[in-house]
Amino acid sequence: MDNNFSKSNGPVFILGCTKSGTSLLRNLFDGHPDLFVIPFESHFFENIGHWVSYFFSRSRPVNRNMEEIKEQLIEWIDFSNTRVNKVADGFTAGKWDTDYFRQKIVSKPVNSLRELSDLYIESIYCSLYNKDYPAGIRFLEKTVENAEFALDWLKIYPDAKFIHIVRNPYSNLVAIRKFMGRGKFPFLNRALLSMYNSYYFLYKNTKLISDDKYKVILYEDLLSDPEKIMRQLSDFISIEYHSNLLSPTLFGEPWSGNSTSGVQFSGISIINLEKWKKEISNFETTMVNELFMHVLRDFSFDIMQPKYSIRKIAPHEGLINYLLNRLSVYYLPDKRPKLLSSRKAR
Repeated sequence: MDNNFSKSNGPVFILGCTKSGTSLLRNLFDGHPDLFVIPFESHFFENIGHWVSYFFSRSRPVNRNMEEIKEQLIEWIDFSNTRVNKVADGFTAGKWDTDYFRQKIVSKPVNSLRELSDLYIESIYCSLYNKDYPAGIRFLEKTVENAEFALDWLKIYPDAKFIHIVRNPYSNLVAIRKFMGRGKFPFLNRALLSMYNSYYFLYKNTKLISDDKYKVILYEDLLSDPEKIMRQLSDFISIEYHSNLLSPTLFGEPWSGNSTSGVQFSGISIINLEKWKKEISNFETTMVNELFMHVLRDFSFDIMQPKYSIRKIAPHEGLINYLLNRLSVYYLPDKRPKLLSSRKAR
C-alpha cells in the first residue's frame, strides 16, 4: 500500500473534552463509505513518547527509538484488545488480530512521523478487518488529547481537517463527575484541569488554524438538529451527505452510546440534554463560573448562579472529597482563594 494514501484527501480529527460528545460524533461518521473511522482512541502522540498535559491522558516525555515506538504501539493494541469500558470508549476488546498488527507494524522501516502514522493507521485497519487498506479512503480519528496536538497533526498532514465539539461547561462537568464518581461525588481536580486544557487549546487552535481547516460545533446543536449539523460537517470535510450519518454505529452495528446516565439509545436522543440542571452542585456551578466564564459567554451559554457558597457539601460528596475539592481551589489555574469565604453567592 502507498504510504501517501491520505495525501490527496486529508484525514479528519475529532477534538473535544472528555464526555463532550466526541464518541457520538465519531460514530455518526462510522457508516460513511469514504471514511475509515478508527473505532478507538489511538493516542498516537502519547504512545510515541510526547509530553501530554491533558489530565485524563497525561504522560511525561519518553525518548524512544523507532523500534521501541513500534513495540509501544503493539502494547497499546494488545491492551485495547482486552480492555472493556463502554463509558470510557473501550469497545474494541476481542476485535483485533494482534498478530497481524505486529506483523504489519514491523513490516517496513519508517523515517518520519508521517510514515509512522500512515503505517500505524494501515496496521489498525488490517488487524481489525483482516484485509488491505482500501485505496483512496480517508481516515477519521478521535483521541481526547487531540486538541493539544492539532498543530502537530497539521504538520504531519497539511491537508487535515479538524472538528472540535464543545459542550456546555456546566453539563460537561456534571457528565465527567458522574463518569468519575459512579454514584459518588469525586475529587474534581482532574475534571477541571482536563476541561481547562481542552478549552485552552480550543482558543489557541482557532487563532492559529484557518477556518477552512478547523470547525467548532456545539454538542447541544448536534443533539437538537443533527441533520443540519451533519450536513454542515459533510460539506466541511468534503464528503457526500448520507442519511446514515444520523445513526451512530460501531463496526457497522448500531451504537447504543456511552452516556453516564446508564440509559442506552439506538440513535441520537435529547432526553437527557438538560438533565444536568437538576444534578449540578453549587461547587460545580461556582468553579465553572470562575474558570470558564469566557467559554460560557463566547459560546452564548446561559450563565447560572449558585444558590449557596461552595462551602456547602454536595450530595454524596463525603468528608475527604469535600476537603480535597475545597482545598484544590488554591491549586487550580486562575485560582480564586476568595471562593472559600463565607460570602453568599450573588
